[in-house]
Amino acid sequence: MDERLPEEIARILSAFERHEGTYPREALDAALAHRKEITPYLIAILEQVRDDPGKFLDDPGDMAPTYALELLAYFQEQRAHEVIVDLCSLPPEVPYGLFGDIVTEDMPAILLATCGGSTERIVALLRNRDADEYCRSAAARALTYAVAEGVVPREDVIALFGSLFTGTEADQESGFWGWVASAAYDLYPQELMNVIRNAYDRGLILEEIIGLDRFEEVLDTGSKAAAYEKIKTERKRHMPRDFHQRMSWWAMFRDDEDA
Repeated sequence: MDERLPEEIARILSAFERHEGTYPREALDAALAHRKEITPYLIAILEQVRDDPGKFLDDPGDMAPTYALELLAYFQEQRAHEVIVDLCSLPPEVPYGLFGDIVTEDMPAILLATCGGSTERIVALLRNRDADEYCRSAAARALTYAVAEGVVPREDVIALFGSLFTGTEADQESGFWGWVASAAYDLYPQELMNVIRNAYDRGLILEEIIGLDRFEEVLDTGSKAAAYEKIKTERKRHMPRDFHQRMSWWAMFRDDEDA
């Protein structure tokens, strides 16, 4: 630990470095109480991961990047958005190796929480052919959250999604188009059905990700209002008001009986 760090910040970060089998509530409470002071150090942790991901891949027991990511999202820290998108833009499988299920579960909410109302870098991540497809999926879902929360107009996101089925956006065996279709599905995409049906006909959308019949069903029985409520509920589950509400129930903090 850097001796130049303020003593309390050093104590908190030290507690984050190793998973001891229990939820570090005391250290996390201290981090929440020292939000202003600890934020630059949390961002610096993520920058270190971005600049040398191999070091952290070789040391999966270091939990500091995970806590830094979750805390910065909870703080809705806009200064962290750039490095978070950079982490998501690392080569395929690296982000998951670093953050595990956070990539597929929490990352959409994290991206939206830190963007400060500007989705430009989220869109760039979605379009980035070299990025991990699960991170690109997280970007697509973050945009659905943005629509439901009134951050961006629905028509802009629908138009963007509709432009991503040319067949050049990913390798042919990729699940990319299935993830984009799934995100579009959540927005009640009646305007895109011709594009989506054509994408199924061309074999772009994998049925195991989302089947065409689900689109037909939601358009018959759903509505935009219902779609928005579903999206808002999902986002809140991944970014609750109480920081401890979700993290303390992660499987890694629960004994076998609880699990």
